[in-house]
Amino acid sequence: MRNPRVTDNLSDPISAATTTAAADQSNDAQRDPRIEVLRLLDADLTDVCWRIITGYSPNQTSSAWSAVRSFVIECVTAMKPRTAVNTRRIMTMTALYVSWVWSATGCTLTAERVFTDALVARYLGGRLRKFSASYRFDTVRQLAAISHTLTGTVITRLPTPSQAGRVKPYTTNQIATLFAWANTLTTELKRQNARAFLALGAGAGLTAQELMAAQVEDITFTHTDSSAAGPGAISGNGTGAVLGAVVAVRGPRPRRVPVRANWVKTLHASVGRRTSGDVFHAYRLEEYPPHQLQQFITDHPCTPRPSAGRLHSGWIVTQLDAGLPIRVLLEITGFVTAQSLIPYLGYTQRQPVENYTARITGTSTGTGTGTGTGAA
Repeated sequence: MRNPRVTDNLSDPISAATTTAAADQSNDAQRDPRIEVLRLLDADLTDVCWRIITGYSPNQTSSAWSAVRSFVIECVTAMKPRTAVNTRRIMTMTALYVSWVWSATGCTLTAERVFTDALVARYLGGRLRKFSASYRFDTVRQLAAISHTLTGTVITRLPTPSQAGRVKPYTTNQIATLFAWANTLTTELKRQNARAFLALGAGAGLTAQELMAAQVEDITFTHTDSSAAGPGAISGNGTGAVLGAVVAVRGPRPRRVPVRANWVKTLHASVGRRTSGDVFHAYRLEEYPPHQLQQFITDHPCTPRPSAGRLHSGWIVTQLDAGLPIRVLLEITGFVTAQSLIPYLGYTQRQPVENYTARITGTSTGTGTGTGTGAA
């Protein structure tokens, strides 16, 4: 039942939300002892982030905000934001959602009652129904992260919004440009990140999420002097040159993927002399770890723009063109059904039917010797 005490005037989640972190808003009136004690939830919270949290106020203030403010601050502080941008985003999305929940249901303000799958779905279908797919995706992603952190409850997430041209693979010339970009960045750390991005995306088909989860110890290099030099091996652990690599992919689709030969040296260079830790150096946001990957790409531009989606797409198309059997394709991509391959078929090489007549008619015993997709 809707709380009768509230006039629901938070009409627009974007225009009604503004984060004000100016010092003059953190005056004595803001410094409620009940609010100040909440800072103890995160001993490492910076003064800047705390001013953003306590200084936040929606443009259209209502009794809902007065009722939920301390609970919102408690939730956001418990998420331990570390940057001003992230703090503003978490504060805005949390405040708008919690205000809506309290206005619509009048429920007790506890994390277990507020951050539920049913209420988030209702929020999407009602208040955010007419908003963009990307805004809805970002909001659910953030609320799901809060729910998981505070209560352990899993909130159903939305699929990543489709982007025009996202699935289109790079051309050979474009890959060459990206390779040059990766090898000419100004510091070794930046070059390591860029090389890891290209080698794991184009060489092993990892998605952005999988790339950010990858650890050095997940990579096994093969050397000329041994069948396997061990996890995270470097040239110092073997006397021969690096021949190949296999990546143990983490996440909901765990699998082992052999790295394409033309990317093995790049991957080895990205690992360097490390034996453990994140392959891609960056701070991880709980609600969306690939955010910092996107920030890295934005901070170090290239034309064409580096895209994990397009690298992943090109890797899949290459495997289709290699004529791999469907079951092998599903195993190395992590796809559950062959339907997931359909978006990539339009980018595969066209092959004359005549090239496969012997295999179609059963007069050939070949098992994958063709270069087209007929063997798939």
